[in-house]
Amino acid sequence: MTTYIKPAVMITLLIFIPPLGLIFMYKYSTFDKKTNFVLAAVCIAFFVYANITAGNVENIFGSSKGFEQSLTPEEFREKFNASAKKLAPNLGLTIEEPLTVDDKNFRHEFTDKLELVGTVEGEQIIELKIFTEPKTKDESFQTINVLGLLIATLNPELDVDDRSEVFRDLRMLKEVSTEGSYDWETTRGRVKYSVHADKGKVIFAAKLS
Repeated sequence: MTTYIKPAVMITLLIFIPPLGLIFMYKYSTFDKKTNFVLAAVCIAFFVYANITAGNVENIFGSSKGFEQSLTPEEFREKFNASAKKLAPNLGLTIEEPLTVDDKNFRHEFTDKLELVGTVEGEQIIELKIFTEPKTKDESFQTINVLGLLIATLNPELDVDDRSEVFRDLRMLKEVSTEGSYDWETTRGRVKYSVHADKGKVIFAAKLS
């Protein structure tokens, strides 16, 4: 009886939980390598086909969140505000006015030295930029908070430590440096973050990679 149970369990796992099925196959399969390969390929192909036809692509490749789902300007505004109210409720950094697209772009001024600009293709945002010219520590602190909220909005799966890593990669963990010229970038999921500075002006960008 056991002779039939193990192959049945292995095939069931390969169809419904491929990673476990492959482990089970490696440990317990009595078939030769060629048979194992063909069996695994057929079962995994069926698993992928079944999930795609059922509209469950996320179950195969992992959930897509934030920017990876493509956001309209209003969806971004709602998510940004939700992040602001959750992570920085006392800083007043929410975007209260609807984001109106004008010639494929929209703009929002947090202050006269801190502006958010979005680029839209069709109805979806493809890039977001923060333009800033911080002169004081308070202005630098505000810029870092807006950037942190942007990261939390576009990559909601990142925790505090993960967001701090993005800042470290961009050399902006403590404050926004306006000295000299520099370019840094890093990627989380499908979102590429970058920073460019020149002559006291700093531009942060978030773009689908």
